Amino acid sequence: MNKKLALVVLAGGKSLRMGQDKATMKLSCLPQAYLIKHDYLIFSQKEKQVFFQLDFLWQSLWTFSKLIKKYDFIDTTIYISCRKEQKEFFAKHILQYPDIAPCEFILDDGNGVCDAFITSFEKLDKPILCLPCDAPYVQVEDLEQIIFAWQKNPQYYQYTFVDPNNDRRETLISLYTQNAKNAFINSMHNKIRIQNSIDLAYIYQIPFTEKLRKNLHNINKKEDLFLEINIIH
Repeated sequence: MNKKLALVVLAGGKSLRMGQDKATMKLSCLPQAYLIKHDYLIFSQKEKQVFFQLDFLWQSLWTFSKLIKKYDFIDTTIYISCRKEQKEFFAKHILQYPDIAPCEFILDDGNGVCDAFITSFEKLDKPILCLPCDAPYVQVEDLEQIIFAWQKNPQYYQYTFVDPNNDRRETLISLYTQNAKNAFINSMHNKIRIQNSIDLAYIYQIPFTEKLRKNLHNINKKEDLFLEINIIH
């Protein structure tokens, strides 16, 4: 069967504000029942917060793996977009991960997110649903909103979330069709900000809710690790 949608984890950022690679940093706030069942807890409770041994990249891969199990039109391989120098480390690192779908790497030269999108489009001749590895609170239900919008309105180039308070759009937690490729090439060559690379007429925008605003929160610096956000899987 020809799979109609590919899943891409964006893990090639240089994590300059964090000071270390975010993809393999440990994360708190994931489901107690799952972790207890699989013996991943380091200790059970500390100020009513659960901590565990797995990390950002695993969380993104696990979320995508659940989508693959749920929908037969999704490619059964998860693609990890990263810099060439990251591949060997990541390839060894993901061997320890439980319950994830098979993974392949898409390698770029580290020239930013446009480079990552373009190389992904060149490898995958189909729409891509992207999830950055530093957005660990995103739920399957959040991504389903994007997928359903694409299925009902396939004419757009990008499907994403927008904050109704300031019109800020998500660029990384998005579904892009192949029509977006030329926009990213133009953006990269002409040094246009990625937020402005696609005309608004070709963007399907899903308004934020308060719950969604929390789920879409990404981790840029170490202080962000201590935000208390309830995550339910």
